[in-house]
Amino acid sequence: MKTRQRKRRANLATTDPAWEAMKAARRNLLHDEAVQESRYLVQRFYVLWGHLMPDSGVDVNVILRTLTELKIRFVLTGTYGIGAWMGRPRATKDVDILVKGGRNQARAVKALKELYPELEVRNLTGVTAFFMPGDDQSVIDVTYPHRADLQETLDNPIWAENKKLGLRYRVPSLEEALANKYGAMITLSRPQAKRQQDLVDFSWMVTHSLDEGRQPIDLDRLVALGEMVWPSGGGKEILSMVAQVKVGKALSLESLGTQK
Repeated sequence: MKTRQRKRRANLATTDPAWEAMKAARRNLLHDEAVQESRYLVQRFYVLWGHLMPDSGVDVNVILRTLTELKIRFVLTGTYGIGAWMGRPRATKDVDILVKGGRNQARAVKALKELYPELEVRNLTGVTAFFMPGDDQSVIDVTYPHRADLQETLDNPIWAENKKLGLRYRVPSLEEALANKYGAMITLSRPQAKRQQDLVDFSWMVTHSLDEGRQPIDLDRLVALGEMVWPSGGGKEILSMVAQVKVGKALSLESLGTQK
């Protein structure tokens, strides 16, 4: 008896390759250029949807200036912090600030409470989150290093600068940014859709590191950071992920946690 086999489609949906290449293009941006582009996209979103006027809402530049003037040591992480590494800045709901735990975190939280007294504050594991009243998505997250790779992010950042605004602040280095994304995507309590976004961000950062004029990934450093995320396996796995992206293979959440 012959087994009926499903025929594979000879031609799947196609579009113009030049169009697809254009849509996937990255740009060589300075870190502050990426931050300001994301800020602009966020402000336009609020205006178009009428949720909150820009001059009364949470503003990343105001947060950066406030914490800097108070001499609170921090690193701008999240979407704002990795836009230049991806070459594709995008809008984001929240501003992510990484600070040292204890007194430094308390000072940062106090400063932001005074800056935005209308926001609701909730203390969660590893983070103090600020919410618009009645909303269920935070607009500011003040995180302390609850993983070793996050401590490395705090200890070894790089500088971003906006001379026009007189801002100078820290963002993650490339290897720390990749390790942080790896840590997020293997956190099983994190919603799968968010983990999928982490995987996409990771892929863009690796791809952009291969573009002309870009900083290559320090693979030895990345392996060490991967081991901080997942001891006895993380270094090998994160290196394998980079190799897959470099040859155009799609990453999968299902395959994570399999390296020995």
